Amino acid sequence: MFLVNLEYFHGDKPLIIPHRGGSNLVPENTKHGLEFTTKEGFTHFETDLRMSKDGEIFLHHDDSFDRTTDISGKVRDFNWHDISKINAGYKFYKRKGLHDMKTNFIRLVDALEFNKEMKFNLDLKQSGMAKQIAEIIYSLKAEKRVLVSSFSPRRLDEFLKVTKGKILSSGTFRENAIAKFLPNRVRK
Repeated sequence: MFLVNLEYFHGDKPLIIPHRGGSNLVPENTKHGLEFTTKEGFTHFETDLRMSKDGEIFLHHDDSFDRTTDISGKVRDFNWHDISKINAGYKFYKRKGLHDMKTNFIRLVDALEFNKEMKFNLDLKQSGMAKQIAEIIYSLKAEKRVLVSSFSPRRLDEFLKVTKGKILSSGTFRENAIAKFLPNRVRK
């Protein structure tokens, strides 16, 4: 059994968490999105995490850059130095007719440092990065500001093993369904 500090959920306002950092209003998972959500007064920021070829953890949803940028290729094939120069909002701005606008990807460490009051829902999009993510969170003393989630039970298990449950993480759909419905079935 893990004891968890639930400060992540406390507040006197409705909890509204912009998906991918407000992806319908700004380029998703970017510094621009973080600036926007901060300016608009949001207290939480949902984002996705990927790891570059050289081990940098950064905000990005897809396993490639094709959908949102002006380049093609798998995330795992790029070093952070190259990723940091990619226009992360290229296709977002193109849809809006703003061809000269640019925004970059942001590393997890920089996102957590940007607004030290912001709480983050960090969605693990690949395996093999739990240790690096935990080290970043611990180094910034951000344990009470994050909730780590994933649709992959394997990724969550990996994270729980590394952190020993000291950082709040979500359950999978299967775990939540069992916890909610099984006790009712057993009691009948």
